[in-house]
Amino acid sequence: MRLQHSVPFDPADAAGFVASLPAASAIFVLWPVTDPAPGVEPYIGRTRNLRHRLERLLAPPRAGLRRLNLHEFTRRVEYQCVGSNFEAAWLLYQANRAHYPRTYRRRLRLRPPALLKVNLKNRFPRCYPTRSLTRDGSLYYGPFPSRADAERFAGEFLDFFKIRRCVEDLTPDPAHPGCIYSQMKMCLAPCFAGCTDEEYQRELARAVAFLDSKGASLGRELDVERTRASEALDFEEAARVHRRLEKVNEVLRRRADLGVNITDLHALILERGAEPKSVVFFRVWAGELVGPATLALDERVAAPTPLDQQIRELVSELAPAKASVTAQAETGAAPAVALPPWEHLSILTRWYYSSFREGEFVALGRSDELPHRRLIRLCRKLMAGPDAVPESPQPAG
Repeated sequence: MRLQHSVPFDPADAAGFVASLPAASAIFVLWPVTDPAPGVEPYIGRTRNLRHRLERLLAPPRAGLRRLNLHEFTRRVEYQCVGSNFEAAWLLYQANRAHYPRTYRRRLRLRPPALLKVNLKNRFPRCYPTRSLTRDGSLYYGPFPSRADAERFAGEFLDFFKIRRCVEDLTPDPAHPGCIYSQMKMCLAPCFAGCTDEEYQRELARAVAFLDSKGASLGRELDVERTRASEALDFEEAARVHRRLEKVNEVLRRRADLGVNITDLHALILERGAEPKSVVFFRVWAGELVGPATLALDERVAAPTPLDQQIRELVSELAPAKASVTAQAETGAAPAVALPPWEHLSILTRWYYSSFREGEFVALGRSDELPHRRLIRLCRKLMAGPDAVPESPQPAG
């Protein structure tokens, strides 16, 4: 990976070199050789003021001053200015992954995101929190802000379904003593053959539908039950179903915004660009990050292209996997479930759930439809600066 600017460094003219650098936020790579070769390890960093930071690193060393100095080490400097913390984090990840492939996760302190997993390989699948993302045919939902949030949501929503919560591999046996959930009629009790495999799979399908529809499937079920009870003048039953529906809505209000099937996690991230009147786009495609791509909003051109067309063309460039998925759909073949790199989900989680998040997150569907009016409005808002009126957040999915 190479950054946007690459210039040789002459230690004899360190002051002149530093003076030519922009005083802006940037990612930089310092190389010990003029022509970097495979196996050479550079110094990688990020800063809010490139000129000031490299002045400290590349100035001639002074006696008695104990701080990092790379004046004699550096022979070439690569850098790229950034307009946001998210762009900086993404480019820093790309640079570390390219130059430190074995240690980049530790260097960046990346941690697998908290997810909910429905393990479909088991005879009696269950839903549980995990930080492991493997291609084993399971369903994954998230990412959640933390494992505690994933555990809390799982514990609350599973109260509405009777799938098991035990961790052992079950072989139905009438002599099995069961557990507290089976005694409380909160589980179909496959452990002591309290249900058939088909009955358990139907209950599991209801739970998966709940997660896929963000609770709408269960809400519709309970609404039909409440209406039926009211029409039968069974008001006690209608009140019981209504209380259950209220509990479902309460659980959904506390659901993490990104708590969706990660293969359905499609979105655009808009950030202010490093250049004046520019917006940087990232695309989240089935949980995988693609980008950046810069949209220059310079109105002083001879034949300006309509902004919606510019956005459409830019977004199409950020979906390299779209062509293969569309081709599979046209031929009738079932698309293979491709899980995103967990590092991408980790970077997205760290940014999205941050209390000092910048930029805009626009959830998209599977189709190619783009909310052009909203995107244009957000582009103008980002150009207006931090004093612009913020838009109400939109949940993912």
